[in-house]
Amino acid sequence: MREFEEELRSVLHRQEPPAGFAQRVLARTRPKGAARHRNWVAAAIAAGLLLSLGGFEYRQYEGRKAKRELVLALEIAGSKLSIAQAKISHLSQRTIHE
Repeated sequence: MREFEEELRSVLHRQEPPAGFAQRVLARTRPKGAARHRNWVAAAIAAGLLLSLGGFEYRQYEGRKAKRELVLALEIAGSKLSIAQAKISHLSQRTIHE
């Protein structure tokens, strides 16, 4: 077993890497389209924010529109009730005097 260990040590002894080895390894680890990819991600995030803000504004617009329609409906209903009340009052006045 001793002979095997000696052979293994001789084969696996520390060697200095060739010049530029670290730079070549790092260059291969960077994706080629990394900058383009970041731009797409930034654009997608910006588009998502704009759409969500637009949706929020639209919901506010719809809410204000619904409020205006409700107020108008209540005004119309109130005026119709006033007319009906006036007619009932007039009829009851007529019935009492006749």
